[in-house]
Amino acid sequence: MAEVIDSRQDVRAQVAREAADTVRRDGVELCARLVFRASRSELRRAGITTPAALYDELKQVFWNADEGVILGDHLSVGFGKVDRRRQVRAFAERHADEPRNVVAKAYEREYGFSAGIAAIWLDLFAEPADVSFSEWLGVEVAECPTDAPTSREDTPETRGAEREAPTLEGFLARELAGRICDAGLVRRRFAFEFPDDPPDVLDRGIEDAGYYEDRGLLFREGSAPSDHFTRLLAEHPSFAKGDAGFEDAVWRHPAFRYVLRQALSDHRVLLYEGDSYISFTRLHNVLGARMSDIESYAPAVSMDAPEGEPFTVASLRASGAASHPLYGLDMPDDFYEGLLDAGGLLRSCTLAGTKVFVAGGEGRLSAADLIEWIVSQNEGIERDDLPRLLANDLGITCPTPLLTTTICNSDVYYDDIGDAYYSSMEAWKKEARNELA
Repeated sequence: MAEVIDSRQDVRAQVAREAADTVRRDGVELCARLVFRASRSELRRAGITTPAALYDELKQVFWNADEGVILGDHLSVGFGKVDRRRQVRAFAERHADEPRNVVAKAYEREYGFSAGIAAIWLDLFAEPADVSFSEWLGVEVAECPTDAPTSREDTPETRGAEREAPTLEGFLARELAGRICDAGLVRRRFAFEFPDDPPDVLDRGIEDAGYYEDRGLLFREGSAPSDHFTRLLAEHPSFAKGDAGFEDAVWRHPAFRYVLRQALSDHRVLLYEGDSYISFTRLHNVLGARMSDIESYAPAVSMDAPEGEPFTVASLRASGAASHPLYGLDMPDDFYEGLLDAGGLLRSCTLAGTKVFVAGGEGRLSAADLIEWIVSQNEGIERDDLPRLLANDLGITCPTPLLTTTICNSDVYYDDIGDAYYSSMEAWKKEARNELA
């Protein structure tokens, strides 16, 4: 009987692999739904009847295998080196003249992801991430080569006509076109266009135009920076760090960080992935997410989590304990991590880019605390086994230099003879005495 089961499993694995090879395109991220549709008959004969079942089979086939297949959120199957942002942006550029909902449906046909997910990605990734403040303000600026002139005196005169002398009024009308402006950029452009004028001329002009400066940004008078940033978030259903209006100067402003934290805490804005965010309204409209599910996620997880035992979103999913309705959205791990952070019910730390949570206890949790706990539960763990344990139990892939530094900052004792870790020297001595006895 065992041989029959093994034979069936081998057949399933082989058919799943062949289905992936059928649609394989290097550097492309597809959804398992598209992979399933391309080989539906063969997969069903092998007992793989749904895209989700195919995805689970592919995880078994390509687990820890160096075959250039990457499995991610939303039943994602990537081949080779994939870049979701670049793929979405390139697709959007090819369909630049079409309505966004039409492009989302076209993305679904091309790559298999649902139109709802495609709509979110188009919101987040379709616009260039390196838009300058001048572009944000609607000012067209030609790209300059590295040997471009640094002052107006170095700029050649326009052929066939005298260059019209710029005026401060025209400059300010162009530069101060929005409610928020980058003061540094405005000053640099002023110095370029008016090399003979002192900076205080610009300062008076900014004040006369009804703007004031606060921590590197220019705001239109009449309301505080926090009011401007609250309106900014409300006007953007999705945004990412580096987008137009969300450049580094904005993220550095303490009022923006405060407003963003408040929006995250009451779930008006949700972390999607990395530095990308989406409003709850947008998520509800495209995926049907409910606020009751958003609000109940962190309490439900913290209630079920064993006290004092570290876990990650990946380990929750792998354990089979993930039964909350939000998991049906199959969002990136960062999304669920953001909700747990916003809930404020768990202690957390970050190791190799992955959030680790612990229920119970007091005080700040550090990566060193995490390593100490793991070693205390696995006294005498060999040095090469520790990174494997992190990967298998918590889904953390930690580079050796980072892991070594974290261990050095902890109270873990290293036995250089046995090449193993102990929670303390006393634990190592106890182990040594037991071996001698």
